[in-house]
Amino acid sequence: NPTPVHTPIRSAIPILRLPEYVATLKRDSGIGISEEYESIETPNDLTWKHANMEENRPKNRYANIIAYDQSRVVLNEISRIPGSDYINANFIDGYQKKSAYIATQGPLPGTFYDFWRMVWEQNSRVIVMMTHLEERARIKCDQYWPNRGKEVFTLQQQQQCQQQEYNSKVNYDINYTTVPTYTVIIKSVQEFAYYTLRTFILQRNYETNLLETDSAAFNQHQSINDSNMNIEQREIKQFQFTAWPDYGTPDYPQPLLLFIRRVSQVRSQLMHHLQQERLINDEKVNSRELKLSQSSDIHNSMNLNLSDEIGPLIVHCSAGVGRTGAFIVIDSQLERLKHENSVDIFGAVCRMRAQRNFMVQTEEQYAFLYDVFIEAAEVHGTEVTAHGLYNHVVKLRQPVPTCILAGYNLLPNGLQDNNHLTSSIKISSLELEFKRLNRNLINKRQITTALTYDNKTKNRDLDILPYESNRVCLSLIRGVNGSDYINASYIDGYRKSRAYIATQTPLPHTVDDFWRLIWECNSPIIVAFSDARDMNLIPTDINQYWPSDRSTRYQNLMVEPMVEYNMPHFILREFRLTNTTDGQSRTLRQFQLHGWPHDSIVPKSAEAIIDLIGQVHKTQIQFGQDGPITVHCNTGSGRTGVFICLSILLDRMRSEGMVDMFLITRMLRTQRINTIQTSDQYAFCYAATLEYLASFDHYMS
Repeated sequence: NPTPVHTPIRSAIPILRLPEYVATLKRDSGIGISEEYESIETPNDLTWKHANMEENRPKNRYANIIAYDQSRVVLNEISRIPGSDYINANFIDGYQKKSAYIATQGPLPGTFYDFWRMVWEQNSRVIVMMTHLEERARIKCDQYWPNRGKEVFTLQQQQQCQQQEYNSKVNYDINYTTVPTYTVIIKSVQEFAYYTLRTFILQRNYETNLLETDSAAFNQHQSINDSNMNIEQREIKQFQFTAWPDYGTPDYPQPLLLFIRRVSQVRSQLMHHLQQERLINDEKVNSRELKLSQSSDIHNSMNLNLSDEIGPLIVHCSAGVGRTGAFIVIDSQLERLKHENSVDIFGAVCRMRAQRNFMVQTEEQYAFLYDVFIEAAEVHGTEVTAHGLYNHVVKLRQPVPTCILAGYNLLPNGLQDNNHLTSSIKISSLELEFKRLNRNLINKRQITTALTYDNKTKNRDLDILPYESNRVCLSLIRGVNGSDYINASYIDGYRKSRAYIATQTPLPHTVDDFWRLIWECNSPIIVAFSDARDMNLIPTDINQYWPSDRSTRYQNLMVEPMVEYNMPHFILREFRLTNTTDGQSRTLRQFQLHGWPHDSIVPKSAEAIIDLIGQVHKTQIQFGQDGPITVHCNTGSGRTGVFICLSILLDRMRSEGMVDMFLITRMLRTQRINTIQTSDQYAFCYAATLEYLASFDHYMS
């Protein structure tokens, strides 16, 4: 039979139909994706006259990536400087909002001043950066902010840079004191596993005698008068996504979804804050109304500055079309999903292409957009605020109506009666959520090394094996096949990639490998979930893989027990590790939890594991140890997963005030198979998070 020809849908796709639609697109090596991507058209009446002006060509990072005249961001013109209103940037419409975004290239040294001028003139408060400064040994974006302290950006510096870079002479008759300068001050830098958040103070510096009025003193941003200089300032947030690989697209969509959610959350908070400021400023304006009424110009100028909302979200990568386009499609269509339960990826890309060329630059990026929305459909509605977590969990514990169960194919014999709930099958929403953890979970990772002849016997459970892309690779021992293998996986944390190592409790013949892992990965802490009473689960001779009373040698590593503390919820042991080949030594700390015996699916109390998590991370910070925390249980998935998942959940909740147990667990399962193995463990994570919340009165109503 001939293969049916795929016809792209030209309208929005209901989210419930999306998995089926994407499956159709991906048949026959993705021919449907190819056809749909190739059918994207760009209007033929667009022009780029300003981008091609001689004075503006050096401002384009790439000769073929230009700004259409119809949608370009027009800067305020500087007198006597041709092309001073040009920057390689375009307005892009969002969901039911015109010019919601500005898509632009990564700034060049010769456009730094114009970039910050654009940020100020457009009243933008958030910048999204979708690239590293350098990738594959090529500069993708020049650093337009200071590493520390502050940096002043001036028109004169920009012109000098253009002269040096392009050997062009710029002899404009201009008094540089008549144009503002921009100062960027680093306020804070926060690094997370998948992105970096920088907070800048952006100052616009004017000679006082150039200002027409002093109305800025009552503006929504702060004004500082210093001798003859007037300084206005605003706070700017820059989000740099650091998990996009040098080649292709991310393997999994969860990190990007979390990132976009965070950007949206911060923008909403900024909007709320500025609206509150505006109300305060309006009161100030009203109180001075009699004085200001003498000058209608001052009054009008003031009202113009008190905008109801912040300016467009500025998004850039290197060229400002590929990853930038992907971000804008995802962000705008997530907004559509919230309001209409549908997405229109094809239409969104078509509309963007009419505003900036090459948006969503490759077919691979286009296919990735569908992967993102398959995931977005699965996690839709699973994120809640810390305030709303209690009510969310109460709802999750309620039985699910039969009609919904049938929709998830969880009833073996279909509908059993006409009641909303069957008497024979009662399943809670929480159990249903657990059963959905692997549904439509994209799996691009392979397992190969774990299954070789030399390595098979090193695994406790052949169903729990490390993926090739994030397995811990030991150093090779000459002449020993498979010597680089151990059943262990790097796991990303909330603030750091590869923050943890998830591994199985060592087998008798892998104890040496386990200690090699600790040394070679510079792991300063072990979290052990092999209770001392697990003797009937794990053979006695390997249950305790560490020495108790005297130094023991494991290949080239000497392990010396130093001290042991018996705490209410755990045992803390300290060891000195010495490499016998070079004499280097380190201190290792091992935490072993009480109260989670092998015959118990979950710990006896949430308090114990919350205390353990707190002490482990406090110890890591206290001793300034930056290596990954090694966590192990029988298979390195169940109890290990509970510890890591809770660590991430609590850290994120403290930082953002948000909880998404479902998405975090799915993300962990893309890094290690079956992380959190049972619905009871999954429910325990919810319960432990609630117990943690209960200790903070400001989260509770």
